Amino acid sequence: MKGIHALVVLLLAAANSASALEWHARGPRALGMGGAGVALAQGPLASYWNPGALGRSSANSYGVQVPLGAHLALTGTVYEGMKDLQALRDRTSVPTAAEQNEINASLDKMDQPGNGLRFDGDFGVVSRVGRLGVFFNGTSDVGAQPVVDRGNFTAAQIRNGQNNSKLVVKGANIAELGAAYGHELPFAQGLYVGGALKIMTADVGYADYFILRDDSAQNDIVAKLKNGARKSSTVGVDAGALWDIDRALGGVALKPRLGLVGRNLNNPRFKNPSAAAAAGHGDGFKVNPQVRLGLALSPFAWWNIAADVDLTRNLTPVDNAASRHLGVGSEFNVFNRAWLNIPLRIGLRRNLAEASAGTMLTAGVGLNFLHFMLDASAAVSNRHINLSNGDKVPREAAIGFQLSVLFGGAEETAPEPVRDDQPISTEKVRAESAKAQEDLKVEELKAEPAKKP
Repeated sequence: MKGIHALVVLLLAAANSASALEWHARGPRALGMGGAGVALAQGPLASYWNPGALGRSSANSYGVQVPLGAHLALTGTVYEGMKDLQALRDRTSVPTAAEQNEINASLDKMDQPGNGLRFDGDFGVVSRVGRLGVFFNGTSDVGAQPVVDRGNFTAAQIRNGQNNSKLVVKGANIAELGAAYGHELPFAQGLYVGGALKIMTADVGYADYFILRDDSAQNDIVAKLKNGARKSSTVGVDAGALWDIDRALGGVALKPRLGLVGRNLNNPRFKNPSAAAAAGHGDGFKVNPQVRLGLALSPFAWWNIAADVDLTRNLTPVDNAASRHLGVGSEFNVFNRAWLNIPLRIGLRRNLAEASAGTMLTAGVGLNFLHFMLDASAAVSNRHINLSNGDKVPREAAIGFQLSVLFGGAEETAPEPVRDDQPISTEKVRAESAKAQEDLKVEELKAEPAKKP
């Protein structure tokens, strides 16, 4: 336990800046279970979720996985205000005083602290052979936050597109190429530690999207981000630990595992584009450390329960919008065979850093046949944004897919305790008794000459 405590202190010290990009629930297994995967990590994706888990053998743990996912979140009422303002621009009726009140209300909806839109996506090709994992992970993190024009807000100016309210869009595409390794400590059975070293290359972008302009070239935000992006590279370091309490102590109910992982512990830094520097965001784009704690239980071989919580308060590309997730989920394996299985997953996830975020409901399903596995999951918030036309939009949603080809490995179990009261067979008892009687007769024969006078 002293080793675990020391690792916790080390990871939190590395993450003392308490800010980072949002944690990605990479892979549909974790996404379907509320985003929990640190203590349940296995297979090639353990390189991401917890490198320490690479040292622990499990069924179907070697091979290749290809995950793909996307996540969209709306913070505050910016989207509602933006759509309302665009609807007011397209009106053809004579402007009225009531319409001016609607314009003011729309601008007020946009002009709130922490308002914004966030999108992140991930793609990867990860493999594992033995305790070694090799991975390529691609990640996109983009945020858009409003800057409201209060100087041109009459009905005529709105309809003519003279209002310069905009979304400032910034973010990065980050590619990681690296290797990870995990191993069980020889002096602490059941305690696995590991790490990952990766080369990181980022395209950091910054651009403006004017809400009321019809100029397609001006508002082709994807092209503007791409053309104005700045590329740079650096190195990243991850570390993780997994404590299999049942293997360490033997006979522990529910087979608990405790996991801890820290990502980007060396605080990688990339270069900002000139537009971001000119807007006062400095010359550097930081990817600060993330630290996450996880717990997993297995009441039965076919039932897994997992929970994760971010120990760091992670910033997002939207200013004043933070992320600190708590997730819990459950997995039921219908057939639970190495060659055939249908895993069913459900879970809940909540952003503890944003009181109004609500709770995300997650679910997923998979099909495992022989060495081929296909998984899919989705998540949606229980809170919605109401638009002026009556439509409702979820505040947050996510999807994930994965194709895997896996083989080999076996579930590790706690060693059988050594017992000094093992039952002895009847044949062995009889043989030992007969030998004892023969030895006694030999001793009696030796003693007879001594008894004669």
